[in-house]
Amino acid sequence: MAGRQRDAWPRPRQRQPDMSIKDYMEKQLTSLHYTSSDFNLIDKAQGFVLGALILIFLPFLHIGVFYSLIWVPDKPPIDRSSCTCSCFDTIFRGRYEAPGAVSYKHVYFNATKETFKIWIFTVLFVLMTYESVKYLYKLCRVGNVRKTMFVLYLANIYPHYYSWWSFFSYYNEEIFQFYSNHFYFMMTEIIVTVVVLNLCNAETEIASWKILLIITINSMHIMISLSNQFITHVIHGRGQRFQNARNIGLMVPDVLHILLPVFDLYRYGKANRMGITDLFHKEELMLCVIAATFGTLIGFVL
Repeated sequence: MAGRQRDAWPRPRQRQPDMSIKDYMEKQLTSLHYTSSDFNLIDKAQGFVLGALILIFLPFLHIGVFYSLIWVPDKPPIDRSSCTCSCFDTIFRGRYEAPGAVSYKHVYFNATKETFKIWIFTVLFVLMTYESVKYLYKLCRVGNVRKTMFVLYLANIYPHYYSWWSFFSYYNEEIFQFYSNHFYFMMTEIIVTVVVLNLCNAETEIASWKILLIITINSMHIMISLSNQFITHVIHGRGQRFQNARNIGLMVPDVLHILLPVFDLYRYGKANRMGITDLFHKEELMLCVIAATFGTLIGFVL
């Protein structure tokens, strides 16, 4: 027993040179820095890959699958060896080419202010998409996502993508018949998505004004859409298939943005034993009705 007890004691350590408090703190902070950097690097890399995949596959699904295989699969292929383009200003080609019968290229773009506006819209939408995906990815990593709001974010992917593609087409084709109306929709959709992203964090308190803002804006969207095309195309059956699919794809997110926030409020009120009068002030509800009415009138005018 005595021998075992002696063996159990740790062996004496060699004397280490004395370390000052300053050196010790620098060593610990350096270790913490590299540990946290490794974690953040992996976290950021995964978020970057997820955001990049979404941005890459949205146009692929749009043009490569829906357009090419479903909507217009009967369009003949282009003869790349003989086709030419006389509308290309060739500025971005420098001295290599001049305007005229320019040979085939996969991408043409002219050096105009409209092209610059397309670039601005594209950069802004790409950055907003990436930042929102990165934010949600972090919430998912820690299991802190409010599921109903996450569903609303997913539901609004198509309306946002549709807005980008529409403004791309407006500037590219210089057809601005619905520009003002669509710009109004786009800006209000962005406001809603910002609030939804804020509420995606389960630790964020469900404030009544945030819920009412979401409901108000999407109520406006529904009333404007019904008066514009939805009733004529979908309900009366006068629209083509792609028009009906587009209208339904834009209407469903608006409806969800009313139903799911109301459901969240119902759960919140039930859990805290609060009635409708406890969740909202009368003035808030009146302001909601006035804003929805006024916003709808603006949409009609635009």
